[in-house]
Amino acid sequence: MVDMIGVKNLEERAKEVDGFGVDYICVHTGYDLQAVGKNSLEDLATIKRVVKNAKTAIAGGIKLNTLPEVIKAKPDLIIVGGGITGQEDKRAVAAEMKKMIQQGE
Repeated sequence: MVDMIGVKNLEERAKEVDGFGVDYICVHTGYDLQAVGKNSLEDLATIKRVVKNAKTAIAGGIKLNTLPEVIKAKPDLIIVGGGITGQEDKRAVAAEMKKMIQQGE
């Protein structure tokens, strides 16, 4: 998996990395950009458009309230960190997210 966090020319770099034969290309929004309202959905659309071989992944800022929008974007892999670890009942949140993903909500 190649994490594209901080990559300036995402489209060009994603094409290049895809040519290396990687399994996944991941778009990832860091905390600093999340704090100003950025998410990875636009970047996901970009890599889905240009990547021909690798699967797509998304990470950064994914929480229960943002997960439906992420699911609609249809990445091959969804990576959740703080959206689970930052919650009091981690098990319940993880179970709810799993259910949402399985149901395609």
